Amino acid sequence: MIDGSMVSTIGDIVLSDEFALLPYTSVLADVAKALSPVKNSAALIRGPKGAGIAGIVKVQTLLEHLASEGDPLTVRASSIMLTDLFRVRVDIPISKAVREITERKPDAVLVLDKENTFVGYLSAEDFRSLKQRIVGDSVEEKQPETIGEAVELRDEFRMVSVTERLDKVSLLLRRPSVQFVLAQDSKKGVQGILSVQQLLSIFSQKKNPNRETVKKHMRTNLLRLREDTPIQLAIETIQNRHPDGVLVLGMDDTFRGLLSPDDYRTLKGVLPKEIEHDGTFNTLLPYLKNSMSLKDSSTVVWSHNGSELIVKGGEMELDIIESELCLSIPVYCDQTDEQTVTIRFSIGAKLTRTSLVNRSLECHEIIENQWGLILIESIWEHVLTWIDSSVTKEIHEPLFSINSQGLLITGKNSNLQSNQEVKING
Repeated sequence: MIDGSMVSTIGDIVLSDEFALLPYTSVLADVAKALSPVKNSAALIRGPKGAGIAGIVKVQTLLEHLASEGDPLTVRASSIMLTDLFRVRVDIPISKAVREITERKPDAVLVLDKENTFVGYLSAEDFRSLKQRIVGDSVEEKQPETIGEAVELRDEFRMVSVTERLDKVSLLLRRPSVQFVLAQDSKKGVQGILSVQQLLSIFSQKKNPNRETVKKHMRTNLLRLREDTPIQLAIETIQNRHPDGVLVLGMDDTFRGLLSPDDYRTLKGVLPKEIEHDGTFNTLLPYLKNSMSLKDSSTVVWSHNGSELIVKGGEMELDIIESELCLSIPVYCDQTDEQTVTIRFSIGAKLTRTSLVNRSLECHEIIENQWGLILIESIWEHVLTWIDSSVTKEIHEPLFSINSQGLLITGKNSNLQSNQEVKING
């Protein structure tokens, strides 16, 4: 386990654009229309005369006002918008941004480029992704296999009667944690589902919420899965059925909760990703670039004992020289200019699970002394994972070598005596 963490900067993430940008003169009806698309969770309101962004109107704030007071055609969005805005630049490390956002708890987080120009809005979903991408030491846990083991169902819904009016439903959906209502029949149980976005779409069509019922607008394509359903089967079933809502049942078939979109993304994240492998070293470099770059980030920040190292994993290069894997990675820190760290793993022609590597990394001594061992062990761990993916699951911890043509050779390990560590020379 590496003693340290890898996090990317804010500029490396792909913002989900879950917002609409409206002028200062917008009224509540304009906001309802802008937030009707499923992807939009908030509207950013420009200041007077277009002077930057002055505030934010979230779905729940809008619903609360639509249900309780005011004419949506005349009430200005600026009168209900929240104004505690926190601005972060694209070059701030994610770990620092998460810490400051958690402490401050602003109404909205705006992302600026290095010239302090607005480039995006950090939604709640983006913030959850940021926290998940802070990688640190972890204890190996049992891999979840079923829905019940993988997700902890949250109360992101409320139960209503199918005969309930939509103005009452608005009050139930005004809290940020509540995204759906489940429509229940007294004899038949849950019969349909209605989301926040559906409700906003109805309001934007200027229908009278006092006269519209849940039954008229609810969607009825419901999928019921038991909590002991294997994750792979659950995902395949959902993808094939495209349900409006997924209800999770207990072992006795009683209702346990709603599988929200966030829960579904959690299920998909649990499944191990297939590693591309064609039996040669051609796929090793793309795998290392992806692993060392944390998904879509070409540059990451490693933190260790109060020090930080910028690692350009997306610019890594690989050469095979006889029995050596030679990896070159551009890195730099605040005490050095950009350096190219070269690590040479000598695997040899004999089937083993070890590698000899020179402690000298041919780079600045500050980086070599502080980060050398961490870089070596981290990369070697990824190399082992890639090699292990080249054999069938029946072969546990295969032995490997490089032949005279520079190709990977693997063999079944029936009695592994040696460990799989990197032996440091020097």
